[in-house]
Amino acid sequence: MLASAMLHAGMTFFTKQAADKLVFRALSISFAALLFIPVLLTREFPSWEVWRFLLLGAAIIWAFNMALIAAFERGEMNLVYPVMRGGAPMLAAAGAFLFLGEALNPWALGGLLVASFALLGFAWPERNGVPKGAALFFALACALMTAAYSVNDAAGVRAAGDPLLYAGWFFVLSALTLSLTALVRRGRRIVAQARSVLRISAFSALFNAGTYTLALYAFSIAPVAPMTAIRETSFVFGAILGAVLLKESFGRRRVLLAVVLAAGLALLQVFSR
Repeated sequence: MLASAMLHAGMTFFTKQAADKLVFRALSISFAALLFIPVLLTREFPSWEVWRFLLLGAAIIWAFNMALIAAFERGEMNLVYPVMRGGAPMLAAAGAFLFLGEALNPWALGGLLVASFALLGFAWPERNGVPKGAALFFALACALMTAAYSVNDAAGVRAAGDPLLYAGWFFVLSALTLSLTALVRRGRRIVAQARSVLRISAFSALFNAGTYTLALYAFSIAPVAPMTAIRETSFVFGAILGAVLLKESFGRRRVLLAVVLAAGLALLQVFSR
């Protein structure tokens, strides 16, 4: 899951850099779907028990991508990314408790709360900075969608019994929905926009496929809440990318928050076993 977090940060960085984020995401996920064609041709077709999770997941991830694009069009990566990742662990833990019957003991729950609030603290305005309300709204929407697809996909991959099969069909469905959205919104301009992001989309597809498949594998063998919390450390890697490559502010306060985050995740990991 830690490897998934690192790849997720890289994928998100590419999204932030893309001139046309919608076309970029559509192409990147479409290329990722192509990577899974050999898997889909050599595996059995999923049962309805699996498809119901795939279809719901496709709707959720479409909403997530729309919110992600809107957030990045309105705010810096170091502002919106911590919020969209920070709110997810608490929401995922609640969803896993309600729908999957998973529970956390008081110490693990305390660690989850500390980690989540540390992540959210990254979005607190600096002395000379005022965050944009619209950017934070869409970032919080991303957090909600992240929690929803974490719980849904954990149930789905357990029903499928095969992370690669589930991931393959997930990317096929996501490629269809995002490509149709891009075609409707961009119209004839989609060809020119696609050419401008073609190479980086193909490269980013490796990050997309890697982060999602590794997360599915982790969900298939471990509880949702602690795994989601570990994956949300992606914002640390994202903050580093934003500070170094995008020249966005990081600061001492955010370094301290990273330490608090690590402490919260340590509590969660030790006491959830």
